[in-house]
Amino acid sequence: MFSLEFGAKLKDVSYRRREAVYAVVIDDHKNIAVMIQNGKGFLPGGGIELGENHNVSLIRECIEETGFTFQMNHFLGNAKQYFRTRQGEHLMNNGYFYTGSFGEYASEPFDQDHELVWMNIDQAEEILFHSSHVWAVKKGLGFV
Repeated sequence: MFSLEFGAKLKDVSYRRREAVYAVVIDDHKNIAVMIQNGKGFLPGGGIELGENHNVSLIRECIEETGFTFQMNHFLGNAKQYFRTRQGEHLMNNGYFYTGSFGEYASEPFDQDHELVWMNIDQAEEILFHSSHVWAVKKGLGFV
């Protein structure tokens, strides 16, 4: 499978691989669902746990972060993001991106430090921490 790469992959640095899934949720006004955490923006989603497929993982992540279930529609693509975490670890986030919509409200979000904010593409592009997330949003909107 073809995968795009984002971020600076430093030579002679060992990266821990993290498998992850993300939701590109766009409302009727072309606003994008963005999770704000520590002043940075991310698409809803995260790490795939052992034994989970992409759909199960994305539903779990959306409930944990937003309280809502997720209805998967279309696979946008796979993109690797190279970066260094706040803790100083070098990570290669191997992200799979899907369009879809939030379903029913399932519970209070578990991740109390995450805030769901709806924003237009310009706002999202400015606050999204990973360039792979910006790419996925633009692809979801039909810009790429």
